Amino acid sequence: MRIVIEDLPQIFKALGDPTRLKLLRLLMFNNEDKLKVIDLAEKLGISQPAITQHINILKELDLIKSNREQNRIYYYINKIRYTSYQKALNSILEMSSMKCNFDGKCSECPNNLQNKQKTSV
Repeated sequence: MRIVIEDLPQIFKALGDPTRLKLLRLLMFNNEDKLKVIDLAEKLGISQPAITQHINILKELDLIKSNREQNRIYYYINKIRYTSYQKALNSILEMSSMKCNFDGKCSECPNNLQNKQKTSV
């Protein structure tokens, strides 16, 4: 799945919240088989409704997946999507540290994000 430039503000907004970053980290390095909302809330020290809101935001970005088993829902990280966001962020950081060969004339630069409407990162 490609990440387009128009997706970046939503991605940065979602990842800009410390609780969501902690939630992602918890799911990424989870040693338990399955985690429910109640488990995540307890580990992060916040309410179940708050965890649910954070999960929903991360699910919109496809960073978190869920698995229903009978009447319980378990959450896990979507490692493929996580890796694609990680690569995109690395690409943005690499591009921002490149020497400008256009004397600051951004409109002429092929790497100018504003010139790349609906372009993949």
